[in-house]
Amino acid sequence: MLRETPADELPREKLIARGADACSNADLIAILFRIGRKGETVMELARRLLDEKGGLAQLARCELEEIMRTKGIKKAKATALFAAFKLHERILEAQRERALLDRPESIVEYMHPLMRDLPVEALYGVALDAQLRAIRHYAVTKGLANQTLIHAREVFKPAIACGAAHLVLVHNHPSGDPKPSADDIRATREMVEAGRVVGIPLLDHVILGAPTPMNPTGFVSLKQMGVIGSA
Repeated sequence: MLRETPADELPREKLIARGADACSNADLIAILFRIGRKGETVMELARRLLDEKGGLAQLARCELEEIMRTKGIKKAKATALFAAFKLHERILEAQRERALLDRPESIVEYMHPLMRDLPVEALYGVALDAQLRAIRHYAVTKGLANQTLIHAREVFKPAIACGAAHLVLVHNHPSGDPKPSADDIRATREMVEAGRVVGIPLLDHVILGAPTPMNPTGFVSLKQMGVIGSA
């Protein structure tokens, strides 16, 4: 029982006395939940939630309705947790606002936190201003493995809407191998041509994978490969 736990090991008291670094993920979730449920302490509930969702990163990607479907977690607990995750996202966005994306490494640094845990292939656009600073990023597709199904209107419509001067594309290969496929290359060339038509040059298309001895950076830039010419 939680009431039998030493006072300095209770989640809230631990946070106050020893700081956040002393708290586990379950401790911090338990603080948000405040109380458990009949037959299950708040710590047991928090640990079970993390186990069922596959860890903190996967839990943070859950929609509110999915969290509420977890046994023992009703509206109050689910909304408190969901709000905490959304606040974290907004803090990251504020820190990343107006980032200079003038090279593949800075593009990877900008998008990697958003895409590193995705279990499926996703394509994102990053709209840039004339100084190559990020205006916004947006999902074009998620869970779509066939690059031939990407349409220029989905790629460029958000960039046009926010007044972008340039565009960067980023997608991940969940396999870990960032080598572009024939479809990746063909789709990129099509987007280069579409960018010329709408007046928003495609500066780069970066594919994220995992570091290997052959590719320690873990990414491929199609501009560096020569698929995209100099702007």
